[in-house]
Amino acid sequence: MRAVMTYARFRHLAIERAQQAPTDDDLVAIEAELGAKLPGSFREFLGVAHGGYIEYSIDVTLEGGATDSLSFSDIFRAVGSGSGSILKELAAAREINEVPQGVLPFARDGGDSIVFLDLSRAEQQPVVAFVQGRPAWTGRARDSQFIEIATSFDDYVTKLHIDREALLDQLEQDASEVAHVEATEEWLDIGMPGWRERDEELNAAVLAARKRVGG
Repeated sequence: MRAVMTYARFRHLAIERAQQAPTDDDLVAIEAELGAKLPGSFREFLGVAHGGYIEYSIDVTLEGGATDSLSFSDIFRAVGSGSGSILKELAAAREINEVPQGVLPFARDGGDSIVFLDLSRAEQQPVVAFVQGRPAWTGRARDSQFIEIATSFDDYVTKLHIDREALLDQLEQDASEVAHVEATEEWLDIGMPGWRERDEELNAAVLAARKRVGG
């Protein structure tokens, strides 16, 4: 976790570094280029998380049956030049991956894996991920692939969760100041309400981190 003390909030998600909400004109421009209307819940999400960062994971089943935990943490902003702008990312996805009309990129994992909202279908609007391949030397080789990871945007948000094991490692190895630990506690209060009472190991790790950094 980064040492940030105040988060924007969307449902159970704590959002860091969110930018000013997009304007109605921004959203109209996206819909015009996309050729589809944005769902209300996605509009609400952009209003809170626009251009921000969310440190949550989603468990997915890849081709061949292997499972992985992915984190599409960097939320695209509505407008602007360069990468990270929805319109720029949309143009790139159409050129590079031949993404069809009505498919909207909205976040990436910090690398080349990107998550899309598929609004091209009449009955369903699933969330689809382009998952970048890995070379054999990683020990977890895979080909690049497109996979459906949620039946809708709401389903996608519901599936996002805190990677508890990664968090325990961060508290033990990376926490270096009181603000860092306090930000983690605030983040947990939003994403895992009641964690102090229900998760003794996590609570002990937070207390140990506080003691180590002098908090």
